[in-house]
Amino acid sequence: MVLTLVDLKEKLKPQLKNLWGIDDFKITKASHINKYWILGIEYQKPNKSFGGDTIFYSTERSVISANDETGEIDTIN
Repeated sequence: MVLTLVDLKEKLKPQLKNLWGIDDFKITKASHINKYWILGIEYQKPNKSFGGDTIFYSTERSVISANDETGEIDTIN
């Protein structure tokens, strides 16, 4: 059975937490092709300043393909 985008996002959360340490992300684009969801995601990545005292956040974007039944990440670009 094909996962809905809401279910897929829940399956991706722990995987992205382990990979990049992010807790929250937004799906900006989605397409379903041949048993895969192709997703454009956007998230805030924490970065330290050169002095190391200040943390600022930059918006990062990535494309992920995930299995449409299990929600497992297949590729990341």
